[in-house]
Amino acid sequence: MTKADPYGNPEPVPPASQLAVLPFLAAVDGYLREDQDVPDLRITVHRAMSREGRDYLQQVCAYLRKDGGDWRGKVGRTFAVDTGIIGAAYESGQLWRTKRFKDARGLHAALKKDSLSSDTVAQSWLAVPFLGPQDQVVLILYADCNKLNFFADDARVKRIVAMSKGFCRLLDWLQKDPFENLRNFPLQKGDPVKGVGGVYSVQQAVLNIGPPRFSSVPSFNYEAAAA
Repeated sequence: MTKADPYGNPEPVPPASQLAVLPFLAAVDGYLREDQDVPDLRITVHRAMSREGRDYLQQVCAYLRKDGGDWRGKVGRTFAVDTGIIGAAYESGQLWRTKRFKDARGLHAALKKDSLSSDTVAQSWLAVPFLGPQDQVVLILYADCNKLNFFADDARVKRIVAMSKGFCRLLDWLQKDPFENLRNFPLQKGDPVKGVGGVYSVQQAVLNIGPPRFSSVPSFNYEAAAA
């Protein structure tokens, strides 16, 4: 069993769930690119899911990228709940990001200690968990890019969290007064699937910025329901 796709195949994600997050991610992407070029910026969302009594993380939608790329190719991938920086966000309920480095040389030296090549991984990562009513992680926003210290900027991360809080408020409203024939199906809690896990030494928890929270949304599994 590998840390990605622990069941060997992507699990289908209902189009309603994908469509629910894509406009939000497009807004975050627009904010991040507003006044600068951000090399290789990618943004997506993972959700907590359960299958056959086991819990895992699943990529809800495609990566939003400037060039589009294979925008549907990664949808539905499943991950062990301790996978990398998204696993750290899931297990801790805290934001995680790449540490600040004085220059690219310092980052590359730190990556080398993790046996990683600076040519094959991003320079900046961010994982933002969305907590539910019982402090459970419902969603995780994931982003990476090749701009040094991009997510080490507190003001930028706080703005992303503020946008995320607005998204939470919207879904809380819809949870109480949903569209006709659209249902958010509950998550059946199971045993967490764990893999090799672990974050890189260049990544750290963000202790001074709290995560966004849903007040009434316990899971993220929107699907068209029978009339």
